[in-house]
Order: sequence, then C-alpha cells, then structure tokens
Amino acid sequence: MEKILFRKFILDVSLRALIIIFTIGLIVWIIQAVNYLDFVIDDGHNFAIYFYYNLFNFPKIIHRILPFVFGISIFFELVKYEKNNELLIFWTNGVTKKKFILNLINFAFFVMLIQILIGSIISPASQLKARTILKDSNMDFLPNLIKQGKFIDTISGITIFINEKVGQDSFKNIFIQEGDLFDLEENNNQIIFAKEGILINDNKKIFRLLNGKIISTNNNKLISFEFDKIDYNLSNLSSKTIKAAKIQELPSTKIIKCSLSLFNNKIYLDDMFRCEKDRLKNLNQEIYKRFIKPFYIPLLALICCYLLTFSKVQNNFTLKTIKVFLYVFLALVISETFMRYAEESRSQFIFMMCAPIIFYFLIYNFLIKKVKS
Repeated sequence: MEKILFRKFILDVSLRALIIIFTIGLIVWIIQAVNYLDFVIDDGHNFAIYFYYNLFNFPKIIHRILPFVFGISIFFELVKYEKNNELLIFWTNGVTKKKFILNLINFAFFVMLIQILIGSIISPASQLKARTILKDSNMDFLPNLIKQGKFIDTISGITIFINEKVGQDSFKNIFIQEGDLFDLEENNNQIIFAKEGILINDNKKIFRLLNGKIISTNNNKLISFEFDKIDYNLSNLSSKTIKAAKIQELPSTKIIKCSLSLFNNKIYLDDMFRCEKDRLKNLNQEIYKRFIKPFYIPLLALICCYLLTFSKVQNNFTLKTIKVFLYVFLALVISETFMRYAEESRSQFIFMMCAPIIFYFLIYNFLIKKVKS
C-alpha cells in the first residue's frame, strides 16, 4: 500500500513538473527564437539553419528552469494533498512523516542526477552541435540582404553597398570592398565598382557585375583595371557570426581539466579553446552550474517538506504556506548568487561546492526534529 501511495504522489509531482517545464520551456524557446532571427535577417543564413540552431538550444532551457519547476511542483502538490486530506491517507496507513520525507528526498536525488546529466553532457553537446551547424553553413540567404542604400558588413572581410535597385534582381552603382585597401602589405585587398549588377542562376549565388573597375594591391602597389563583365561568386562567403565554441558548449572533461591546470599553474592545451588564466572565473562558474547547482534540488525538496509540520486546520495555515514558498524562492536565489562568486580563489570555490551540502544537513536535522515533536 505504501508503494502505491508514494508512486501516485511521485507521478502527480512528475506530471505537474512536466507540464510546467514544457510550458515555460516553450515560451522561453519562442522568445529566444525571435531573438535569434538575426541569423536570418542580418547574417544571411537560411531558415533551415535557423530552425536547427534553435532546436539544439532547447536542452539548455530545460537545464536552466528544471530546479525552479521541481521545487514549485513539490510545493503545490503538498499543498493540494493537504487541502484534499490526501496526506491523511499516508498517516493512517502507517507512513511516518520521516519516512515520507526520506522517500521524497530519494526522488529529489534522482532528479538531481538527471539535472547533472543534462547540464554536463546533453546541453553542452547539443549547443556544440548547434554551433557546428552554424559553422558549416554558408550564406544562402545573402541575396535577400542586398538592398539599396544599405551597407552589408555582416560578411567576413567584405563590405557591399548598393546605391539603387531597379528590379527584383537588378541593381545600379555597386560597391564591393574586400579586406583593408589601406594595408598595402596584403595582396588580397581590392575594391570593385560596377555601374550595373544582376543576381543570376536559380539560387542567386552569382552576382554578375557590368561596366566597372577593380582597384587591388600587389607588391605594395595599387593596380586598377576596367571590365565589361565579371561574375562575383557569393556561395563561398561566410558571415561574422561567432563560430568558435563558447565555454558553455565545451565538454565537461575539458573544462575541469583546464580549471585544475590553472589552479595548479600548469599548462593545458586544447584545440577547441584557449585555456588561459583570465577565463578561470567563467570556467569555475560553468563547473558550478553543471555539477554543484543541481545539489540544491534535494535542498528544495527538504524546504517544501516543512509543509508537513502544520495542517490546514490551523488559523495561520496560509501565512505559513507563504513563508515556505518564500524559503523555496530564497534557496533558488542563493544558488544563483553563489554562482557569481565562483571565482579564481580555490578556497572560495571549495566553499561554494560545500555550501549546498552544509545547508542540506542543517535543514534535514532541524526538519526531522520538527516532525518528531
């Protein structure tokens, strides 16, 4: 009977958490997707790249909101069970409050392991996959960026200016600059001016320039010549979008190795990122977010269990319920605040690691004494 009762309670908590997490997650994902429209509008990537980039960033959102959703779900389920007298079923079937708390804590540790799995493996891998898709893409949407009276500088190493658009794919007075023309030591710098330009072929990857002039550098000299027609290839252009992996996209093993090396003043080389002293704070914050912050999940479950120390028949039931909710919110704030202080100090970082464990045992001992009395 006890297993059936606990199974129903865990199922109710899980169902509420799933509904909330996917509702909030979807809202955040949509808002984030709107912000990422720059990849289509300003950087020239097509909608397929835009869709996949957003899709692979969804696990990051789940990892971010899971502790909050879990704490809220337990809180409201316990309040609902108390108001519907469903907790009395546990007590009348011989389930002690201590045993109830221990079973709930076991479930919280299981959720904590899921959070660590998402944060340390799934989320970084999916974000890195999104970055790889962006890195391997070309600028399929670039022709739509070509507008009259607008400088197009989202392309790496190139600036394009169109003075006038005379048709759907026809333009007048086109200016294209590659590299820095004032740096004569480079031989890949040039300016192209054309009186007319036409986007041709099915994918509009060729910009046919008519009646123009090219000014380029060669051996520290300026060279210019005129042309009647040239085809400028747009298919191999790349945007200025950041394509190097960020810290949150790196595998956990690399982050830990780099952090330990910096703490011990050792050199760690990796082909994915630069392991430097000025990045130690960000590395430690990422380690905290992936491996330490999930330990606050059992702590949130313990705080919610304070709802078991009073009943709905008491006059101040609502006030006490609000206090417990505020304690849950305070624990979430503390977990976020401590991440900001996971800096370069070894002793300070160790304290941040031990803090949730210390809080857990203090609250657990106080709670068990409370329910026994």
